[in-house]
Amino acid sequence: MSTPLPPADLHARDPELVVLPADADLHRFYTATYDPIYFDRSQLGRFNAPDASYGVLYGAQEVAGAFAETFLRTPGNTLIDADFLGRKGYVRLRTMRELRLVKLTGSGLARIGATAEVPHRGLPYDTPQAWSKALAAHPIDTDGIAYLARHDDSQLCFAIFDRAGAALSEVERRIDLDMDWFWEIAMRYRVGLAP
Repeated sequence: MSTPLPPADLHARDPELVVLPADADLHRFYTATYDPIYFDRSQLGRFNAPDASYGVLYGAQEVAGAFAETFLRTPGNTLIDADFLGRKGYVRLRTMRELRLVKLTGSGLARIGATAEVPHRGLPYDTPQAWSKALAAHPIDTDGIAYLARHDDSQLCFAIFDRAGAALSEVERRIDLDMDWFWEIAMRYRVGLAP
């Protein structure tokens, strides 16, 4: 069975929401050559706009979720390449206002006609991107999508649409990741640095 596409009546359905209050922290690993508050318009991200009509910033409720989405993309790989690590940075962001996100987990899936295959689908990302575009156009006008990390489904992650860009501020940035705090997170997944 194929991953379901957004139903024709999605605009009339009532999505379940995850509400992030003002002053909530989000965690993100990002390519350090870019600004950490960066809304990607490429077609490379799972919930990016398929037509580049809006940008998407990815983050997580906990730093472990951000780690899983960034460093565990190759199932079974237990080593992080030093060059890849050197290109990444970490940022903690804070919400300046309440953010309303479509809940693409649990009971939120059935309410809009989706399945867990939508957020967990691997490449190509055409189906999750179709959902992103349909949800971005939904009349309730949310700030993005809440979903579970594909590589650690205990971790809540966020795909935030660029229309919420003014609602995010930078609290803390770390460029050097080869530090104890980072490797403590990596140990949770039994991941280490490639020789």
